[in-house]
Amino acid sequence: MRIGINFHITDRYISGVEYYGLGLIRALLRCDGENDYIVYTNQPVLVQEYVPSSANLRIVGVKGLNTRPARIVWEQTMLGRLASAAQLDLLHCLSYMCPVRRVSVPCVVTIHDTIALDHPGWCKKTNALYFNLLLGLAAKRALGVIAVSKSTAQSLKRNFNLVRPKVRIVYPGIDSIFKPGGDVARQREVTRRYKLPERYILYVGNIEPKKNIRAVLAVQERIRKLSPAHKLVITGARSWSARAELHKIAAGAASGDIIRTGYVRRSDLPFVYQMADVFVFPSLYEGFGFPPLEAMACGTPVVTSCRGALGETVKDAALVVEPDNIDQITQAVVSLLREPSLRQKHIRQGLERSRRFTWEKAAKQTLSVYDEVCAAGRVLRTSRSIGKSILEFL
Repeated sequence: MRIGINFHITDRYISGVEYYGLGLIRALLRCDGENDYIVYTNQPVLVQEYVPSSANLRIVGVKGLNTRPARIVWEQTMLGRLASAAQLDLLHCLSYMCPVRRVSVPCVVTIHDTIALDHPGWCKKTNALYFNLLLGLAAKRALGVIAVSKSTAQSLKRNFNLVRPKVRIVYPGIDSIFKPGGDVARQREVTRRYKLPERYILYVGNIEPKKNIRAVLAVQERIRKLSPAHKLVITGARSWSARAELHKIAAGAASGDIIRTGYVRRSDLPFVYQMADVFVFPSLYEGFGFPPLEAMACGTPVVTSCRGALGETVKDAALVVEPDNIDQITQAVVSLLREPSLRQKHIRQGLERSRRFTWEKAAKQTLSVYDEVCAAGRVLRTSRSIGKSILEFL
């Protein structure tokens, strides 16, 4: 097969959806030497850095797609034409959207969540409008839909009545760089670079409504009294609709109780996880949720939310809480700080749980989807050809 992959990034701060794309491309090339891959991307240098060169890989750089409107127009007007001209057997769009007009190439689309439909108030207005207009059309136009969790698959059924066999659940993998600590020199280097405290509770992610940073800050206020040695470290560069939270973070930074690192390099992030005493992630909604599993893979005990896909992915390897219950979150964090047996139990279970999410497994399951969609595409083309012949005969 000749497989096209649509992969774009709108700014320099890449996070979960983008790392899904990079991880999957790399894994597909590792386990598949038979099919040819063409990656259409506005960041060819990044793809070349992250994905080893391969004889069956061609990277096609696309200029001028550094804004969402430009990318939308290109995806809906040019992508289908490029796929046809390249004589692709299949086109996989990695981030929610594929051409909604009929194209000659069968499409697979990965949908990470339906937050814009289920909770539009937690999205930027332009994003909510865009996804409410086009997500359903894209999901129905594609011959195959990959959902990154059961939670997302259930949302697709609820919103669009999409079910198996069209929808397949394929969990992403956790990158192998996330592992327990051992490199003391690198830990010291990362500590200096981000001015990390000796003991800290960690949050990784954007500062936005769905991430529930309000709860993280409320918990830190209580932990400051119960365990003054523990500071709160917040990583991530993006923020929006969070003026009050940013004000509290600034006040906490001024008093020395909160350290906001900004964007952490991917190569440094495992060490930030490793040195944390507890990772806390009380998100209100996640389609998958990489950070809790990354923390587990690094040997850090996790407190996370029961909402969205989080309870599904972490199971009982984390302490799972109601994200609106500050008392419950605080008690969970304190328990992991003060009870060595509970802490060790969740470290052990977290390591075991995170190992279940591998890119090799994700790639093999994705290849299975490709085979099914290509077969369905051949049947569809044959039926269309027969129908056309009948009309011409009549």
